[in-house]
Amino acid sequence: MVHNGNYTTTRTTFPSHGETCAGILCTPNGKAPFPAVVLLGPYSFQKEQAPLHYACRLADEGYVALAFDPRTVGESTGTPRRLENPKMKNEDAVSAITYLESLPQVDAKRIYAAGICQGGPELLDVASYDKRIRAVASVTGYFRDRETDLFMIAAGVTLNPFDEATAPTEQEREKLLSDRLARAQAAKDKYESTGEVVYAPLVAPELGDRVKGSDAGLPGPLVWSWYGPWTLKGWENKYAIMSDLDHFDYSTVEGVSKLNTPALIIHGDMCMNSAAAKRHFDSIPTKDKKLVWDNDVNHFQYYDSPDIVDRTAGKIAEWFNAH
Repeated sequence: MVHNGNYTTTRTTFPSHGETCAGILCTPNGKAPFPAVVLLGPYSFQKEQAPLHYACRLADEGYVALAFDPRTVGESTGTPRRLENPKMKNEDAVSAITYLESLPQVDAKRIYAAGICQGGPELLDVASYDKRIRAVASVTGYFRDRETDLFMIAAGVTLNPFDEATAPTEQEREKLLSDRLARAQAAKDKYESTGEVVYAPLVAPELGDRVKGSDAGLPGPLVWSWYGPWTLKGWENKYAIMSDLDHFDYSTVEGVSKLNTPALIIHGDMCMNSAAAKRHFDSIPTKDKKLVWDNDVNHFQYYDSPDIVDRTAGKIAEWFNAH
């Protein structure tokens, strides 16, 4: 019988590629060693957001759970600040696994990985090459392929990117992305020549112009509805715009297509680009995989709605327990 709050939390740090990542470690009460899980969150996340919600629930289920700030973000070190580089986050997740292995309360042979939004497909990618991960789970994933990236561009300039009558055409989306990458390249050139980092707001409540785009990385009222309140809680609403070069250069397609680790994908029609989730799931070669499709839950509810997180963490724990 699981008892809520049956864990302790401690602030911790671990090294990653010459920098120090800051984390929150949730450890079950009881007799060690315990299995462990490393968590990654949505685009531009900090540990106190979705990862900590899942860490607490999974600790209640008997897992040592680690939520952490990636390099350049939050309490972790690294410059330039607020880089959005998914490959760096993957490297930090690998470093987090190494750290968990070193803890006396952790069973080093039972380490798992779970990610929310962009963190989900990233950990599917990591699990394709880091065989220390026994099983992996992706929740409402931002699956990184060309179609999804163009979908995100469209979502920033129209209220309904699925409506063909009002959404920008593919040519318009390609132009918006091309302009955004040109802006990022100019910012990188400036940084390399002068050391100055050019920043822009990560989120903004207004939609961008369908021709000119937006200064913000993720504009529009839908994204603002979740990220906006965090701007009042110490979360920095900015990102280094040269990050777009690394962000849009990254894809989860190749890694996921090589994944032989047991994989759980939780998604639905109300989550980001459901077609990409199905494509990725179908491409996973292992037969030990499971797709949970729930059309009653929207994308942002998976981040921190208590009932949804409880239920979802329970499904993740069941999957891990079976492996």
